[in-house]
Amino acid sequence: MLYPVWVNGSKHERVDPADRGLAYGDGLFETVRVEAGRAVLLDQHFSRLETGAASLGISLDMTSLRREFQDFIAACPASCIAKIIVTRGVGGRGYLPVPDAVPTRILSASETPAWPSVHTDSGIDAVVCSFNLAIQPALAGLKHLNRLEQVLLRREIAEKGGAEGLVCDLQGRVIEGVFSNLFMVRHGRLETPAISRAGIRGVMRASIIQQAGSEGVPVIEGDYGVEDFLAAEEIFFCNSIYGLWPVRSLQGRHWSPGPVTRRWQAFWQQQLG
Repeated sequence: MLYPVWVNGSKHERVDPADRGLAYGDGLFETVRVEAGRAVLLDQHFSRLETGAASLGISLDMTSLRREFQDFIAACPASCIAKIIVTRGVGGRGYLPVPDAVPTRILSASETPAWPSVHTDSGIDAVVCSFNLAIQPALAGLKHLNRLEQVLLRREIAEKGGAEGLVCDLQGRVIEGVFSNLFMVRHGRLETPAISRAGIRGVMRASIIQQAGSEGVPVIEGDYGVEDFLAAEEIFFCNSIYGLWPVRSLQGRHWSPGPVTRRWQAFWQQQLG
């Protein structure tokens, strides 16, 4: 099946080799699951994109971009993964952006991955990654294009045979998974690492925190070590593409999916419609 690619709203335009997204990773991206022709959690994706663009000083017309994206997914298969890449645009040589750079918009689509059902039903075997994230509060939370850390981490968990991995920062604090955020349940409370020094504020993570708050269930965001997760009653990874994966094993500790994890899996199913 052929999946479309649009650059600046055109099927025929190509990315300029001088684009700052290629040269410096100067941009942002969102990966959106599309089900039955509907973009899942689209408001949350665009909210994060708008926040990221403001943080990097990239001027975006969000209304026009959203309209363009809706037209794009109408041209895609009803179920797919759609990706939005926004760069600062073409800016010539050197790190300093030119003030009148026009952002580049790249929309693409691909097949929805077929994950093993066991990942959702009984959980995954997770590992602890040895490669650590740099600490940079100014970029923490943003889904920017500089993803070399994740490239190295993804290779590491593949070599270790894990489906996902706990990723720490340089001071040993657990931050996230390689391509997911994560939660744990301790004493019946839902807890998740703070994303203030490193990591990505995932759309699914934010949705869980928001929904829990609307139900009067507090979610604690804090600093944790690997030992805290090993002592947890439940652990699950989440992202807006696959939903929720319970952890069934980590460093010799074993779990079965618990009631809190199942509750948030049901929430994910509601988002799929």
